Amino acid sequence: MKAKAAWGWVVGGTFMTLLCAGVLMPPVLDDGHHGSRREARRGSDLKNVQAALESFHRTHGEYPSTESEWRGDMTEHGGFGYDAGNSYIPGLVPNFLPSLPKDPDSQYPTHELGYMYRSDGVNYKFVLRGTPDDFSAGNPYLDPVRDDSWQVSSSGGLYW
Repeated sequence: MKAKAAWGWVVGGTFMTLLCAGVLMPPVLDDGHHGSRREARRGSDLKNVQAALESFHRTHGEYPSTESEWRGDMTEHGGFGYDAGNSYIPGLVPNFLPSLPKDPDSQYPTHELGYMYRSDGVNYKFVLRGTPDDFSAGNPYLDPVRDDSWQVSSSGGLYW
């Protein structure tokens, strides 16, 4: 009899805990949080490209060069693609990344907004221009040059 009573307390207590959690705590992700998922994807894009650029640098002794010109998927910077042959970061695909990232929001790229890259071979900067929404203090990707952008860069490319 004691075992049945103890089991009842466990089941009842678990039910009450779940009930309270469902009532008192809002859902972490629902359909209203697409922006949060896009921001996470953008951060992942920055990290993946940065890792691929560093791997390229270890292999070739330099970063993929654009001869200090900006190249991007937006038309203002060439409207380059994401695959080998015509990508906005030359030489990175397919040996270092299967394809270059594209913004997770289907409204990008536009004429001026999207992903862009610049390098002189010694330094680089990769920018998500105008597409992110999170500019809170402490965000490690904030671009010191553009107030609407995130970036990763070598130290010499930070202020491009």
